[in-house]
Amino acid sequence: MAGKSQVSVAQCQSYSLHEVQKATKTCMDSLGGLDSYINPGDTVLLKPNLLQAKPPEEYITTHPVLVEAVINLVRDAGGMPQVGDSPGAFDRDIERYWKVTGLTEVCKRLDVELVNFETAGSYHKTRNGRDYHIAKPVLDADLLINLPKIKTHGLTVFTCAIKNLYGTVPGFTKVEYHKQAPKPSEFAARVVDIFAVNQPCLHIVDGVVGMEGSGPSAGDPRKLGMILAGTDGVALDSFITHTLGRNPLEVPTNSIAYEQGLGESDIKMINVIGEAPVVDNFKWPPKLSSTLEIIPGPLARGLMKFWWTRPAINPEKCNQCKRCQESCPTHALRKPGQLSEGQKLYIPEFDYDDCINCLCCMEMCPQKAVYHDKSLLYNVISRFSGSE
Repeated sequence: MAGKSQVSVAQCQSYSLHEVQKATKTCMDSLGGLDSYINPGDTVLLKPNLLQAKPPEEYITTHPVLVEAVINLVRDAGGMPQVGDSPGAFDRDIERYWKVTGLTEVCKRLDVELVNFETAGSYHKTRNGRDYHIAKPVLDADLLINLPKIKTHGLTVFTCAIKNLYGTVPGFTKVEYHKQAPKPSEFAARVVDIFAVNQPCLHIVDGVVGMEGSGPSAGDPRKLGMILAGTDGVALDSFITHTLGRNPLEVPTNSIAYEQGLGESDIKMINVIGEAPVVDNFKWPPKLSSTLEIIPGPLARGLMKFWWTRPAINPEKCNQCKRCQESCPTHALRKPGQLSEGQKLYIPEFDYDDCINCLCCMEMCPQKAVYHDKSLLYNVISRFSGSE
């Protein structure tokens, strides 16, 4: 039935608390009010995107003003808010993530608990024959409110409502899932599984300033001017990608979730309340899917060793922090063979035989030093096929 999935959108041009609070309340009022999802005394866990320990003005993480606005609305509805996430390459210093991203200040001022997913334990879940560990506070909460940020993603094309719930997996288990599912389609299926075991939940999207280009951390900020909300994360992600000028089904997490009946991806079947701003010429990340499909199979296999796109490190940007090395699930980033005696600082080198192109290195690089390197043949074929 048309309109069964609702997406509420309100325009929001700045991160002033007044404007974000008003836009968020407008979205929730359009969906029946937050008190229709919360009973007095309910524990409500807010799950922002804390990909890196970066300040809000770099637009890599969910803005703390949106977190504050939702905390206020939860309390107005009688709920007891908590805030928690597991960063992309957790390094035992979660307090640093909270402080740098602005959440420590907000939660201390409002007397809200910051929940450590890494020390809280996890529940074992199984879906599609695959095993997952989900942080206990997520599944113990009476309501999970997902607070994603609109960003591109080098591996999954797009990250928002569906992908943000990947952070409900504690610790380096997330990296292991990358290792087990190296292909983009395989990894997207894992992301959808984790999204599914966290349902139902409410999604409120930070779309005031998003990220385009080489997201989710190395891209460029892009003012989008909107807050969105809904209970159907697939519909939200599909509507947003459509608004940004892309067919929603070209995003693997959207298409897989839609095929599995987890939500609506047909724009005609989504009831949109409110009006999204017009976004022109949004920049998407480079395609990782093989353009060799246009070449006959035997020839393609022979050319494969000359056709590649893979991560590489720009030595002029690298500060030798080793975050790429620490986050690599296959240990494909290694110490160079030639080091002077006692040398501690070095730029890691790739062993491409072990690299699975998961782009964890790019995702976690604080200097944006990791980039897509492409072979000459890749560039020629991409131009010929129009895939870039």
